[in-house]
Amino acid sequence: MNDNLDLFTTEHSELTQLLDRLDTIPPEEIRDKWPRFLVDLVDVLAHELARLDVSEAQLVAMKLAICISNYFGGRAVYLPTGEVLRAALRDYEIYADWEGDIDKLIEKYGLTQSHIYDILRRQRQLHRRRYQPDMLDALE
Repeated sequence: MNDNLDLFTTEHSELTQLLDRLDTIPPEEIRDKWPRFLVDLVDVLAHELARLDVSEAQLVAMKLAICISNYFGGRAVYLPTGEVLRAALRDYEIYADWEGDIDKLIEKYGLTQSHIYDILRRQRQLHRRRYQPDMLDALE
């Protein structure tokens, strides 16, 4: 991505100047002229930034939305629903919760025994690779 920004140095410089002046413009004036998607994006970003206790979450969210719009604007961009990420986080949690009692995991996560065992097998492999890298990989 940094390589792409270098291609538009002048444009990026202008964007930076706009972002630096953004706090002098009342948010209502900006938001009233923005497309609905960007307003919603600002709301989502501001909510998460506030949850993380970021100061000036609304202003930071607006700046992030402008940067995203500047970079991705006009493109057909697919945003996944996050199901794969949620499943990966759930699988990690299942592995962390596992104390040898499959029935507790079945009850807690509402999955079948075979599904739980499959998740544990895959997570064990990931865990092993993370902490015990393959010695053959080091030779490459």
